[in-house]
Amino acid sequence: MPSLSRAKPTGRLRLAANILNFATFKNSWRVLARNLLPWLFAVLVTSVLGSLVQSTLNLLSLLDMGSYATWDDWLRTISRDLLSFAPFYALLVGAAFLVAFPAGLWLARRWPGGRSMLLGMAGAAGLAVAFFTANTLSPIPTVISATRGVVGLIAMLSTAFIGAWVFARTSGKPEFRSVKGFTWTHLAFPVVMLIAAFSLHLFMRPERPLDIDDYSVESYRITTVADGLDHPWGMVRLPDGRRLITERTGRVRIMDAGGALLKQPLAGVPRVLAGVQAGLLDIALSPHFERDRSVFLSYACGTKRANNTCVGRGELRGNRLEKFRRIFQAEPLKDTGVQFGSRIVFLPDDTLVVSIGDGFDYREYAQDLGNHMGKLVRLNMDGSVPDDNPFIHQQGKRPEIYSYGHRNPQGLYYDHQTGRLYESEHGPYGGDEINLIEPGRNYGWPMATEGVNYPGTSISPHNELEGVQTPVNHWTPSIAPSGILIYRGDAFPEFNGDLLVSSLAGKGVFRLDLEDGRMVNETRLFHELGKRIRDIDIGDDGELYLLTDHTPGQLLRIEAANADQASLQ
Repeated sequence: MPSLSRAKPTGRLRLAANILNFATFKNSWRVLARNLLPWLFAVLVTSVLGSLVQSTLNLLSLLDMGSYATWDDWLRTISRDLLSFAPFYALLVGAAFLVAFPAGLWLARRWPGGRSMLLGMAGAAGLAVAFFTANTLSPIPTVISATRGVVGLIAMLSTAFIGAWVFARTSGKPEFRSVKGFTWTHLAFPVVMLIAAFSLHLFMRPERPLDIDDYSVESYRITTVADGLDHPWGMVRLPDGRRLITERTGRVRIMDAGGALLKQPLAGVPRVLAGVQAGLLDIALSPHFERDRSVFLSYACGTKRANNTCVGRGELRGNRLEKFRRIFQAEPLKDTGVQFGSRIVFLPDDTLVVSIGDGFDYREYAQDLGNHMGKLVRLNMDGSVPDDNPFIHQQGKRPEIYSYGHRNPQGLYYDHQTGRLYESEHGPYGGDEINLIEPGRNYGWPMATEGVNYPGTSISPHNELEGVQTPVNHWTPSIAPSGILIYRGDAFPEFNGDLLVSSLAGKGVFRLDLEDGRMVNETRLFHELGKRIRDIDIGDDGELYLLTDHTPGQLLRIEAANADQASLQ
């Protein structure tokens, strides 16, 4: 019987085996370390080109939305992005090239004639991996806004290809060689360069100190009413003294009239899409609740790949929600798990206004009246469209739209005394807003904003535009405003008529002193709590109730420090 033996590699196979092995890959790192100056050239070229591509694509999107940009706007935007975004991009590119170039050099040992092409492809592939990694680790869907679309992604990857080509043309030449010998300590040079780039990026980010007075801690006392909530989002008080509190994970918790949190949640609540910012969100009672027992919920519906904001209605019977049905779903469906908006408020005519976020990656949709994203919508209680909505019967425009140009509106409040509808919305990095809502009006996002993208790139050269409503107030840096209300009560008479804004990043409540809908002064309340505040409500005696956005979350009661003495008089 013939013996079996493994054939030895010959010809091309043997050459590949001798060249493409771990030793040659390790040697390619040494080649990179001896060519750190060309690596730095490649990073600089790529970061500058990437910044120019990002700025240009962003400005072109503004023009496509009907805005304008003068040559001064272009130059100012490009200059600002080169100082703030280019260092961030250099950090991403530099880290990608530290892995991609050795891989390209390794492959070039096998195909030396294609060295430039192989390095270019390795650089683009390395940056693609860096984009994917950054987007996966970040809570936001797309870290660099230019890569939201296929054209922008290809354009940004092309900058890495060009940068890698620069490395291919300069590496190995004596005049560009960084060091003659080699030790692994030479790789400290790119680490120092990347740290320097990130430091420059942080230094150039727009920061303004919050020049706001703090309310005296001695003026109030805080009591924990409920504990152990799982990221609570909204709350309502029932006529019988009970409270219903939504948890983002999909439950409605019941607090009895004595303040005890029941172990069993409300039954009959719909299934929701939960995760990141998605989940069960706001809750509101029908204006005629004692007659129709109707409870309205807003929530994220759909799947991770196809979702948006939904609103449904059911009847509260005991500790169960019956006959629940969906009455509205925002369109189109999106593939991001953030920025759902989702606050509900009723107007005096029994219509409800619901806030819808822009989904983050779809910010241009906020200016398109053919969809619901980045809008406030107004509905009848059965989900039908009121006859007097501003865009009803207009071709190509969604009849449900009440106002547009919003980013992530998470606060709505109708003041029955003045007839004004107030809205709060999250900006990106800065540019949080309080708006006075009028039907049919454009509130600017993303054509006019005080904010910038998280990596530092400009969104718009315009803070204000003709035909765009200016906010009552804005914050940079962000405070992440959530629930809002106009205070009417006896516990804190100095607050009467003021707009109170609970905040997440600001970790407190911001009090806006308003005169005829305009802010004249601002104070920060309850800052010593150090907690993210999701929603705010007023009790019968004017005391305040705050929901904290944590796990475990809490319901806190804020009473005036002299409340006991006042009750004894």
